[in-house]
Amino acid sequence: MKKIVLSIATLLLAQTASAAITANSSWEEIFAAKGPYRIHAPVVYMGRAIDYTYVCRDGNNLRTMGPVDIVYNDHNGDGPTKFEVVGSEVLSTPINYVQHEDFCDASYSRTLCTPMTYTGSYPMTVDIEVGRKMNKGREVYMFTKSYTVPDCATVDVK
Repeated sequence: MKKIVLSIATLLLAQTASAAITANSSWEEIFAAKGPYRIHAPVVYMGRAIDYTYVCRDGNNLRTMGPVDIVYNDHNGDGPTKFEVVGSEVLSTPINYVQHEDFCDASYSRTLCTPMTYTGSYPMTVDIEVGRKMNKGREVYMFTKSYTVPDCATVDVK
C-alpha cells in the first residue's frame, strides 16, 4: 500500500512539474524539462540543417555550440543504408550569406541549367513553437516563445 501511495505521489509531482512549463518559463527551464515537450525551432544551414538552439554568434558568423558528428552514409543498393560516425567538427556559416547554385530544369527532353545566387541574413531572434507530446504520437501546441541567439563567448561548449 505504501508503494502505491508513493507511486501516485510521484506521478502527481511529475505532472505538477510538467505543468509549470509555460511561455513565461526561461529557455533554460524549457531545455531542462524532461518528458513530453517538443521544441520546434527553425534551422540554420551549415552544409546541413542545425537547430537554432544549438548555434551561437561568433562575430559575423553563426557556429555550432560544440562539435557535431560527421556521418558516412554507405548505400550500396543491395541492402539497408549504413551510417557510420567517422569524426566530429564545429560548423559555421556567415550571418549574411551568399549562396551560389545551379537551378536545373529537365523538361522537353533536355536539361537546362541556370546559375542562381541567393543572398540573405539569418535573424538573431526567432520565434520557436513548443508543444507537448500526447498519447498515440499526437502533439498539442502549447505556446510560441522568442529566442535570441547567444554570443559564443557566453555559452558553455556542449
